[in-house]
Amino acid sequence: MERGSYNVAVIGSGMGGLSAAALLAHAGYHTLLIEKRERLGGRFSTTEYQGFKLPTGAIGIQMGGEIESVFSETGAEFEITPVERLFYWIDGNYYELPEKGGMRALLDVLNKAEAKSTKIVGRIAKEVAVEKLMGAFRKRAAERERPETDVSFRDWLLQYTDNERVLAVFQAIIATNHGINSWEVPAAEFFAFVSQGGGYRRYGIAPRGNVAVAESLARAITDNGGEVWTNTEVKRIMVKEGRVTGIAIQKEGKELEIGLPIVISNTGPRQTVALTGSQNFDNAYLREVNWKLRPAPIVTTLVASDQPFIEVPGMVMVVGARRICSCHQVTTWCPDLAPPGKHLAVIFGEPLNSRQPMNAREEIEANIQDLRDTFPLFDKYASILMTDARNIDDEWPCYHTWPGYDLSPLTPIRGLYNVGDGVKSFGKVGLYACAESGRIVAEDIQKTFATGK
Repeated sequence: MERGSYNVAVIGSGMGGLSAAALLAHAGYHTLLIEKRERLGGRFSTTEYQGFKLPTGAIGIQMGGEIESVFSETGAEFEITPVERLFYWIDGNYYELPEKGGMRALLDVLNKAEAKSTKIVGRIAKEVAVEKLMGAFRKRAAERERPETDVSFRDWLLQYTDNERVLAVFQAIIATNHGINSWEVPAAEFFAFVSQGGGYRRYGIAPRGNVAVAESLARAITDNGGEVWTNTEVKRIMVKEGRVTGIAIQKEGKELEIGLPIVISNTGPRQTVALTGSQNFDNAYLREVNWKLRPAPIVTTLVASDQPFIEVPGMVMVVGARRICSCHQVTTWCPDLAPPGKHLAVIFGEPLNSRQPMNAREEIEANIQDLRDTFPLFDKYASILMTDARNIDDEWPCYHTWPGYDLSPLTPIRGLYNVGDGVKSFGKVGLYACAESGRIVAEDIQKTFATGK
């Protein structure tokens, strides 16, 4: 076994792994980040295809929150172009949501969309005044129930309205942010998301692709004395008497064991158990891994066009479609993501059932039909570059578990942690939640383990 000076090994270079590694390297821990692929970023990266820079997963990056805080603290460059406008597409019309106003502004949008049914929305606005609604969110967030026993958000909303258009607005919001449906997400989880500043209204796009942002955090690791190894696979996490003793890796065709006391896994809790060996965990933890975790599926459609086929310059939340929930015509803000004279749009869709494996072909067809039905200019200007259906048993699902069904970042094994979207905090989703998990783990390590220096 090679006993180098590493204090910490981080497996995987998604936002959670990169954040934890950069923060620990900045704090003086000799950190080794290991990525089995050639490129960094995982589901937060970029692939090149026909001159387009395509995202491998996430597209929107929150500004002014936990992600930007990690970059600022570690000295990493945060190169993001803001997306300043948000629209709702409802029955063929676009309604812009002001940057400020929150739930009140959304109710105003609903009132405009329901001009012919003012009695219904007027009743909702009267019965569920904004202050009352936000108060209910905060109360339910404080009284968190177990997710499997909590009412879904849709069932909670049905207490106030059965208006399908109103229900569909919240479905678009939840499918976009939570990666599951409004009838699947625990109500308390969505309440906490909103009451904690959820919605992440301020967000942007990486003008050179997500991989450039991932590489920026990687430089923060190496600039602080850490190391980043790509094309290297971790084969095993070694444990003895309930504590981490090292990792076994394969690098450049050679197998190597490295002794160290701390391992952070960004591979998802199930894969962490597989790498470590289930015999090293207690039965209670294994039950959580086997029965609590619920991976979330997603369908992404990547579209090229000669002219913008989305008629407004901003993110579009699509209300009432079969599957698609949000559309991002990213070259509106970042033209270099496409070849000269071309445009790129990223569209996300959610299957109706997130518990069962989806029929990928049927889901892709439903998403494409939604595009044709929603955007009249689609067939005139656009062509599909690629479709990506991530099933619940894929290595890279939308989330390693539904919001509300997360495990703790800490494991029963001393020195072994998880980061990423399988260990999200209550009410947190997306890249924000992943970056926050990296900070939570980095702070626990600093309290528990010395740097050795």
